[in-house]
Amino acid sequence: MRAVRKARSTAAAVVAAALVAAPLTLLVSPAQAVVGTEQADDSYAFTAQLAVGDVQRGCSAVLVDRNWLLTAASCFVDDPAASLTVPAGKPVQKTVATIGRTDLTSTSGDVREVIDLAPYAGRDLVLARLDRPVLDVTPVEIGTTAPAAGDQLVAAGYGRSADEWTPLKLHTGAFTVDAVNGSDVQVTGQDNASVCSGDAGGPVLRTTGGKPELVGLNSRSYQVGCYGVDTAEGTPNSAVDTRVDDLASWIADKTRVPRIHDFNGDGKDDVGLLYNYGVNADGTNHSGLFTYTSTGSGFNNPVKVWDSGTGSWSWDSSKQVAGDFNGDGKSDVGVLYNYGTDADGVSHTGLWTFTSTGSGFNKPVKVWDSSGSWTWSNSMLVAGDFNGDGKSDVGVLYNYGANTDGTNHSALWTFTSTGSGFNNPVKVWDSGTGSWNWSSSMLVAGDFNGDGKSDVGVLYNYGANANGTFHSGLWTFTSTGSGFNNPVKVWDSGTGSWNWDNSKPVAGDFNGDGQSDVGVFYDYGTDADGVGHSGLWTFTSTGTGFKNPVKLWDSTSSWTWSRSTPVAGDFNGDGKSDVAVMYDYGTADGGRSGLWTFTSTGTGFANPVRLWESEVKSFAWSSMKIA
Repeated sequence: MRAVRKARSTAAAVVAAALVAAPLTLLVSPAQAVVGTEQADDSYAFTAQLAVGDVQRGCSAVLVDRNWLLTAASCFVDDPAASLTVPAGKPVQKTVATIGRTDLTSTSGDVREVIDLAPYAGRDLVLARLDRPVLDVTPVEIGTTAPAAGDQLVAAGYGRSADEWTPLKLHTGAFTVDAVNGSDVQVTGQDNASVCSGDAGGPVLRTTGGKPELVGLNSRSYQVGCYGVDTAEGTPNSAVDTRVDDLASWIADKTRVPRIHDFNGDGKDDVGLLYNYGVNADGTNHSGLFTYTSTGSGFNNPVKVWDSGTGSWSWDSSKQVAGDFNGDGKSDVGVLYNYGTDADGVSHTGLWTFTSTGSGFNKPVKVWDSSGSWTWSNSMLVAGDFNGDGKSDVGVLYNYGANTDGTNHSALWTFTSTGSGFNNPVKVWDSGTGSWNWSSSMLVAGDFNGDGKSDVGVLYNYGANANGTFHSGLWTFTSTGSGFNNPVKVWDSGTGSWNWDNSKPVAGDFNGDGQSDVGVFYDYGTDADGVGHSGLWTFTSTGTGFKNPVKLWDSTSSWTWSRSTPVAGDFNGDGKSDVAVMYDYGTADGGRSGLWTFTSTGTGFANPVRLWESEVKSFAWSSMKIA
C-alpha cells in the first residue's frame, strides 16, 4: 500500500474538486479498483476481471453462481453519471470474464463470455450470465444482514493500484463502514486503501464464522491515491458501495436453474417414483409417492412422502414428470391424469402437481382440467424451463393420428407455469401436412444450446433400411422463449444400424459445460453365454448440434436392459449430470429392486455402483414409475 499522493497541479486539483463537490452519492466517477494489498493466494478466487468492448474497458465482478457473476451496472453504460439503466439481455459490447485467476499472467481459473444481463433497477448492480458454468471455483456466499457503522469490510478488484495503470494481480483493501443509507454503504479506507478505476463491481466482503460473505459491490469513490488521479489535499479516501445483502432472494430467483429432480433443494438431484399398491378393499385405487434423497455419495432409503390412502388414485391413469414448477429451488412432481371419457363422449384429462416442501410434499392440487377433448393416451410428457423464467413448464407431444392423405399428424403443446399454477396449454408446433409419427417418438428435454431455456429432443424411429439395418434419428425443437423453432434433425444413424426399440433416452449435462446432452441406455440382447448385454451411449451437445454418439460403458457382466429404468440428474452436486438406473432383479431373487448410479467423470462415466437395494418383495419394479 502506497501513501496518498498530493495533487500534481492546481488545475487538476480544481477539476477533481469539481467532480466531488456534490454529496458523495452523486459522484460522477464510478469506482472501479482497489489500491491495496496484492492477493498471494486464492482466498478471493471468486473475484472476476471483466473486459468490456473492443477497447476492453476494465471492471471487476464476483461469482455468485456457477453460471452467473454479479457486477456494477456502470460497467455497461456510456455515462454512469447520467444513467445506470442497462437493458436486459445480451451485452451491447462483447464482454469477457476471467474467474479464479488472481494473477492474470497465470493460466489458472476460467475464461467465459457474458451472454446475458439482468439489471436491478435503481442500483449500480447487474447480474451477468456466463456462456458456460464455472466448476472449479466456489461461488461466494451472499450475506443476509446489512453492514452496520463500524463494521470492518474487505473490498477486492482488478483496478488501478497506486503505481500501476493496469495491474495484473487482484488487490484487496480494508474499509470501515461509516453509514448505511438505503441501498448505499459509505465506507472509508484503512491504511490508505482506496477504490480506483477498474474496480467497479468488485466484491465487498464481511467475514462471518471465519468465511467471507458478500454484502456489497464497489460503486463510487474519490479515487484518492489511484494511479493517474490528481486529488486536492485533504480529499478523503472514502467510497460508496452498492448493498447486496438485501437482494439475496432476487439473486436466487434470477440465477436459479430449475433442477428436474432436486426435491429438497440442496443442490443434488434425487430420485422419485410413483408406486402402485393396486386396489383397496373398497375397490378404490391406491398409489404412493416415494423419494430417494441424495447424500452426495449415495441415497437415503426411500421415504413415502404421499399416500392416496382411502382416496382413489389410479397409477395406471398417471403419467408423471418432475420439475421446479413454482421456482422455489425445490423440484415438484406433476401428473397428467386420465379421467377416461365423459358422458358426451369426449376424452377427459387433468394436470395435478405435488409441490415440494423441502422435507416432503403438499397434497396434490389439480391445476388444469380439460374443458374440451384431450386424450390422455395420445399424450407424451416432458418438463423443462421452456421460457427461461426459472420455473419448469410441462410439454406434451400430442398424437392426432393420421391425416386424410395417410401421413401422421402430431403437435407440441406447452403448459407454462405461472408460479402458482399453469396457463392453459398452447400449441407451439404442428406437423401439419408434413408427416410426424407420434408412435415413433421418444421425448427428452434439456438446454441443448446453453441459452438458459429448455429445448425438446426426440429420438425418432425410421424403421429398417433396405439392407435390414435399423434406422434412427435425433431431432431437436429449440426454444425461442415464447415458442419453439421447427424441429431440426441433428443426427441420423444412416447406414449404421441403431435400433430405436432398444433405446431408452435421457437428457443431462454430462460433461458440465452448461449444455444438455442426450444419453441412451441401449439393449444388445443376450450374449452367447446367456447373460444380458447393455451399453450406455452419449450424444454430446456442441451448442449448435450434437457429436456422433460414443459408447461410454458396456456391461462386462449380466445387465438386462428390459429390467432397467434410467434417469439423469446431478446426484452428487458436482455440476455434471449422472445416470441412475432402477433395476429389477426379478422374481428369482425374491422380487428385489436396486438403485444404481453411473457417475459422470466429465469425459465418461464411472462403472455403476449399487447405492440401494430393497428388501425381498418390498418394492416391485413393475409397480414403479420414475418421476
